[in-house]
Amino acid sequence: MHSTSHIAQRLLTAYDDMPRGERKLADLLLEDVEVVGQFTAADLADQAGVSKATAARLFRRLGYAGYREAQREVREARAAEPAAPQVPALAGGTLSPGEYLDAEVKHLVRSFEALPADQVTEAVRLLCSAAKLWVVGFGEDYPLALFARAMLIKVFPDIRMIPLSGFPVPEEFASIKPADTVLAFGVGRRSSELRNVIGSSRRAGARIILVTNSLAAGDKRGADVILRGRREGPTLFGSMTAPVSLVTYLCARVASETGDSAVARLRHIESIHSQWAEESGRSE
Repeated sequence: MHSTSHIAQRLLTAYDDMPRGERKLADLLLEDVEVVGQFTAADLADQAGVSKATAARLFRRLGYAGYREAQREVREARAAEPAAPQVPALAGGTLSPGEYLDAEVKHLVRSFEALPADQVTEAVRLLCSAAKLWVVGFGEDYPLALFARAMLIKVFPDIRMIPLSGFPVPEEFASIKPADTVLAFGVGRRSSELRNVIGSSRRAGARIILVTNSLAAGDKRGADVILRGRREGPTLFGSMTAPVSLVTYLCARVASETGDSAVARLRHIESIHSQWAEESGRSE
């Protein structure tokens, strides 16, 4: 498991019970908890705009005797982590298929090891219980969102894709209801459009699942469930192996949970394919 995943999980678990000042510091830490090993408590409190006493209370809330214990945990875990292998592609060399495969497998294992099982289960519950699903992905996240939509439409009857080519997002998004669930992707570069959609979803009372590579300030307030798929990879382009595998697993769980209705829908889809194939054959 990644060295910082333990303290990050403590932050996420305790977040809802934190007063405003502690949340401000928690938001800062969730952006990159490695800062705990690099700065003093006073430095971090100053960056978050809170008092040193607030910082001390936060770390006690997380179960640490004090800031130094948390700092020591982060530093020791980082020191114990194996050094990242040198990847020829990142140094202008040639990446062999074996090197690429080895790096991707290790990357995928670490990603799934760090996934909180209870959060995955909650995400599946929100998806299955939704009146309507909204799948959201802007920019480089659009292909990943489209992939999720392509799988979910096979087992779920009412899915909206955002953005929809040729249509302004507010007009399409105006029909969101409190009983809906939003599956939002922020794995790539975050955009103002994504923040706007998450904000509007929250104001409408819909539930939000955010799939992301790294946490940003406000994510915990904006999303009901946060699932992290590591994007770092062995090439200059990073890797989408973990996010794609996470989405595939999530959709498979949804199909399993919906049971008979999913099977019935798949059979109906296949019957349409067969009927159209027969009609096409007769017309030739």
